[in-house]
Amino acid sequence: MSDERMNSDPEKYGTPDYPDPIAPVAYPGVTGPANMAGAPGSMHEQYPGYTGPSPYPPAPITASNGPGGMAIAALIVGIAAFVLGWVPFAGLILGVGGVVLGILALRGQRGKGFGVAGLVLSGLVVLIGLMMLFLIFMWLPLAVS
Repeated sequence: MSDERMNSDPEKYGTPDYPDPIAPVAYPGVTGPANMAGAPGSMHEQYPGYTGPSPYPPAPITASNGPGGMAIAALIVGIAAFVLGWVPFAGLILGVGGVVLGILALRGQRGKGFGVAGLVLSGLVVLIGLMMLFLIFMWLPLAVS
């Protein structure tokens, strides 16, 4: 082939050069990957490389604001007392323990809601347990005679 034939002049040969099918198609207004290093929204702008340690000190680790252990214990004992409240002595003993834990939880700074819930449940169980105990001692002399 001659050098003249390698020249891709569309006026001379009548057909335009077709784009390479393997090369990506460039749309108008789109820049190629080599030209996008500083373009707005490019990956280089979104994800900068490692810039070293932060110039700011790390945030101090503080205690969580979650409920305290005493409040959770008061709630658990209050629920257990409420479930076992129909057993006269077991419900009464658990209820008294829940009332004590609820009062101690209310003195603390965290978990007031759990402490109040445990105190209310345990208080109800103590009242019901005392009523059941009173009824048992009232019924016992009638059953013996």
